Amino acid sequence: MKKNYLLLLALFMVAMCAGAQVSVCGVWPDEQGHFNTSFIKSGTVTWNAASRTLTLNNAVVEYSSDNAYDGVATIRVTEDLTIVVQGECRVTNTGHVALGMNSYNTKNVTIKGNGSLTTSSSWIDIFLVVTRLTIQDITLYSAKGIGNNSEGVGVGLTFDNVQATIRGGVGRIGLGITFKNCSITYPVGAYIGETEYGAFIYDGNGHIPDEIRISRNGSGLKGDVNGDGEVTIADVNAVVSVILGHSINGMADVNGDDEVTIADVNAVISIILNPATAAGHEYVDLGLPSGTLWATCNLGANSPEQYGDYFAWGETAPKEVYTWTTYKWCNGTNNTLTKYCTNSSCGYNGFVDNKTELEPSDDAACAYYPDVCMPSVEQIQELCDCCTWQWTEMNGVNGQLVTGPNGATMFLPAAGYRYDNQLKNVGSSCYYWSRTIFPNYPYYYAFHLFFTSELVDWGIISRMYGFPVRAVRVQ
Repeated sequence: MKKNYLLLLALFMVAMCAGAQVSVCGVWPDEQGHFNTSFIKSGTVTWNAASRTLTLNNAVVEYSSDNAYDGVATIRVTEDLTIVVQGECRVTNTGHVALGMNSYNTKNVTIKGNGSLTTSSSWIDIFLVVTRLTIQDITLYSAKGIGNNSEGVGVGLTFDNVQATIRGGVGRIGLGITFKNCSITYPVGAYIGETEYGAFIYDGNGHIPDEIRISRNGSGLKGDVNGDGEVTIADVNAVVSVILGHSINGMADVNGDDEVTIADVNAVISIILNPATAAGHEYVDLGLPSGTLWATCNLGANSPEQYGDYFAWGETAPKEVYTWTTYKWCNGTNNTLTKYCTNSSCGYNGFVDNKTELEPSDDAACAYYPDVCMPSVEQIQELCDCCTWQWTEMNGVNGQLVTGPNGATMFLPAAGYRYDNQLKNVGSSCYYWSRTIFPNYPYYYAFHLFFTSELVDWGIISRMYGFPVRAVRVQ
């Protein structure tokens, strides 16, 4: 016992000296953030200490460990951090755990990215101790499940916009299991059951299923809880089913307050009674040559003069802080882009995908209403060039009245913008995102519309700012 204690203490001291929060196959990263181990078979695994980010890029890591003192897991997390998954990645351990969050210093860990992660082990693929884990955006294949081997004290699990196939079960989650923008599609009738050891996912017969499948939600139409492409009384029933604990559905949180209550029932009923709310409000035909129709309200607003929500470019939800540190598609700085990058000097570890327009899943307008999108830079140019602009007020709110070639009008409020945790320039200017990036230097810019009381133009700006969105559709 003394020998084991001393060995554990020595390994703890090595970990402290390494100054990292993660090890791979029992190895801590060097000063350059690389892991000197032959168990990384292909791809790259790198650590960024400044942003506390471990990046797997087409990485295949194969390990075998049944020694409790060499880290146990193929990847062992000891403090809060983010794991970014790019490309097709695989993490295996024929002896024990694939990913272990098994230090009492670990409280919040996020696994995210635009890639896929396959895990397999001989025990539990993703092992959690006092850890709130969020799995976001990735495609996950797990052979041995996610959970804990005792009471799940302090353990929480959130699935956010993921596709997943999980064998071996999900259980012992003391703080509960949450679904956002995704739901269980197999087995039919699956539900979350609470026990003295924490929450488990059960099949309709109260057993732990051999396989769980999670899918991103269907139409994207707000209020379409059952994913059938329309908002009806069936969606009210779907919300009630979640409230009663009879089903699991990440789209049941219709009002976006991170809980499913009677307020979400009321939100669905409101959409049914006012279809314009679900359809993104009305759209005006300004008589533009392209036939583009522009929404009469900003995304998240209920009237033309309301400011609505603010979005970083390529993000689909508002947030509290808008900086590069909080930006979804980078690893903390403007030269660590992980998506929508046309030059390796701005891509994380040289990443390039040459995507110049937002995919529907990253388009804030399309995420709410599947038949619309954010405008392209060409549509913004057309609006500037073909319309007459007049600085005016609507119900006491400053903004621009835009008159099209056919005499039809729409109002754009001077909603300002968000930077860090502050709202700036409200009432004096406004900036509206396009869905198009600027492909030349600086590569981390995107096109936008902007105006003041004296100027209307389009230009480029850093993607991390929070701007309002005005949706478009084409006839």
